[in-house]
Amino acid sequence: MLFFLAVPLTSDQPTSDPPYDRVRVVGLFLFFLLVIAAFWIQKPIRTSRFLAALGPQQLPWVKLGTALLILPVVLLYSKITARYRRESIVYMCTAVFVACSLLFWSLFTTKAADWTHYVYFFYVDIFNSVMVAVFWSFANDISTPEQARRDYGFIGAGGIIGGAVGSGVTGWTVEHLGMPNLLLICIGLLIAVAATARVVARRSAPQEASATRPEASLSDALAGARLTLHSRYLIAIALLVVSYEIVSNIIDYQFNTFVAQRYPDQQVMASFIGRFSTASIAASAVVQVVLTTWILRRWGPRVGLLILPCALALGSGAFLLVPLFSAIAAAFFADATLSYSLNQASKEVLYTPTDEATKYQAKAFIDMFLMRFGKGLSAIMILVWTAWLLPTGVQQLAIVSLVVIAGWLLVARAAARGFAQQTGSGSTEPRSTAARSPAETRDAEVGGAVGSPSSTPALATAGGALRKQPD
Repeated sequence: MLFFLAVPLTSDQPTSDPPYDRVRVVGLFLFFLLVIAAFWIQKPIRTSRFLAALGPQQLPWVKLGTALLILPVVLLYSKITARYRRESIVYMCTAVFVACSLLFWSLFTTKAADWTHYVYFFYVDIFNSVMVAVFWSFANDISTPEQARRDYGFIGAGGIIGGAVGSGVTGWTVEHLGMPNLLLICIGLLIAVAATARVVARRSAPQEASATRPEASLSDALAGARLTLHSRYLIAIALLVVSYEIVSNIIDYQFNTFVAQRYPDQQVMASFIGRFSTASIAASAVVQVVLTTWILRRWGPRVGLLILPCALALGSGAFLLVPLFSAIAAAFFADATLSYSLNQASKEVLYTPTDEATKYQAKAFIDMFLMRFGKGLSAIMILVWTAWLLPTGVQQLAIVSLVVIAGWLLVARAAARGFAQQTGSGSTEPRSTAARSPAETRDAEVGGAVGSPSSTPALATAGGALRKQPD
């Protein structure tokens, strides 16, 4: 029930929806839950197999490769969606991923070669990016802006539940069923996704083509680059994103290095990661329900943007002084709990006083390019540090985190001041949901593919269910 308390009921919500509308809402909720559950089943498997076979020293290389690979995949997806109906795309993508899951199942039932771990690492990230994009495109195709405003908070809660269910399945069954057999569960979930999409598409009322936005494209992102570079306010938002990605990936690397040392067995490691992830998702949901709305209503992004960097500064500082697993695990847990609940919601609020071009084009640039630039830059920084500066200095990487966090805090204050100026008042209190237009409360279409799955705080935790986990 906690998941649904985060979704406010508006006064214009009908007391009795038509049957096809109930099918649409429940079907989309189930669609999202199934996609994220399949994603989270595979995440601990991917991480544990990679760490056990190749070691944490290879993580920066594969992270760099992922940052370079995902962008062309997203752009290719955008072109495909311009040629086929969303329902057909669901069937095509699920068929491809079912075939890939069968392939990896057959490879993992025997002693797999080292290259399979790299390929599977990339595959899981591609699965996430594409299937989340497929879902939000499908949802926007069959939903009006008013329906999106009313229902997307509830639908997005399916991602939270799916994340908890998927990571829980791996955490509590992998030692009994074995890693390869969990891929068979993913195949079943993907078949259920296709079946759910078919039912929803057949029984949902058709919408006008104008009800949805076009897919985010390279031209949108380039136009967004021009907007961003000509605005101090948008530059501050961009630096927030890059700073977070650098610090988060350093903490992720430190955490995974200790996990690999602590749990040498693949299945035991996968079990630990799955259970740890379930706990962090549950904590993130509690933060979203209990703290996020209260903090944003009372203080706005002025406070909301500062809590995560302060928490990570404490965690990194503690790990620098006392390099224990408990210290870095606490830092990682804080990141997983706060990043896509309170911090994501606070960051998304910064876009609310901007115009439509900024919301769509500048956000596309920041989410498509700068977020991945931050990931790639952090991978390079880790490689340089561990290869040349201090090869055994996993602990000392916290110094880099603390330096970046210092800049992050300055940028966060600058962004909060810019928000106050943008809203035309001395307060950083964000506009209420009721004051926003339906377009502002909708998902940024393939923004669900290229960045956050929603531009509303109600779905921020669902974004966390998609993306934050030990890599």
